[in-house]
Order: sequence, then C-alpha cells, then structure tokens
Amino acid sequence: MHTNLLHSKVRKSRRGFTLIETFVASAILLVSLAGPLSIAAQALRTAYYARDQVTAFYLAQEGLEYVRAKRDQNYLASPTQPWMSGLLTGEICSNGDVCTIDFPNFSHKVCPSGICAPLLVDQDTFLFNTTKGLQSLYTRKLSITVVSADEVTVQVTVSWVSAGINRTFTISENFFNWL
Repeated sequence: MHTNLLHSKVRKSRRGFTLIETFVASAILLVSLAGPLSIAAQALRTAYYARDQVTAFYLAQEGLEYVRAKRDQNYLASPTQPWMSGLLTGEICSNGDVCTIDFPNFSHKVCPSGICAPLLVDQDTFLFNTTKGLQSLYTRKLSITVVSADEVTVQVTVSWVSAGINRTFTISENFFNWL
C-alpha cells in the first residue's frame, strides 16, 4: 500500500511538471520566432521605402527632363526666342516661385504660396500628372535659379510620406544656353 501511495504522488507531480514544461517550451518557441518575424517586418518596410525612393528619383529626373525639353523646344521654335522662354518668362518657376510639372500634358504651373498639390496617377495610363486620376503619395516641386544670362540651376524636390515619416529627394542640374 505504501508503494501505491508513492506511485500516485510521483504521477501527480509529473503531470504538473509536464504542464510547466509545456509553458516553458511555448515561451521559448515564441521568443525564437519573434526575432525572425521582426527581421522580416523590417525587411518589408525597407523594401517599401526603396520602392518609393526609386519612384521619387524617377519623378525628379522627369522634372529635369521637362526643363531640358522646354529649352530645346525653344531653340527649335525660333533661334531668336529666349532660351528659357515659358519657364523664366510668363508662367515663371524662378525668383522664389516653385512650379509643378505635368509631363504627359507637357505643361507646368506655379504653385500658389509655394505649396504644390500631390501628383495624380491616371488610372488608364498609370502616368503621374496634375489633371486627372487618383492622388499619389508624391509631391513634385521645381525651382529655377538664374546664375547668369546663359546659365540656370534647376532643382526638383519630390516629397512623400513613407511609414509615417516625411521623406524628400532633391536633384539639381545646371542648364546652359549652348547656342
């Protein structure tokens, strides 16, 4: 009888210990999975930021290409026409003014009070523009600084919000009156 009582106590203590082992094993498993999941989440955030940054780079480059195309269009239209006509005269993007560019429609307009509206994405062509489509994450600003009669500095800044953080990408280039 004494042996049965001893076996009964051992069985009861093993049951409780098995439950504690299960909790400890579960905790170890959760802790071991938390690290890789955290790394995966960080990698995903970084990938989204990289995607947004590449898009911002191309939008900024497109702004520079607009100015280059406008300058070349002025040369082709008339050799006597001012080389930066339309950008430094009329609807200007200099002297502290900033413009937004609609590349698909080959136009630009001055942003009121220096605050440009976000670019839109046309749902048919998936091109960024300022006239139709869904609002995008990106805002593009173009400013021109006159260096001399034959040189200007064009600066394009693209801004967006990624993971709740305001991001910007700025690119600049000097353009010359080469004729």
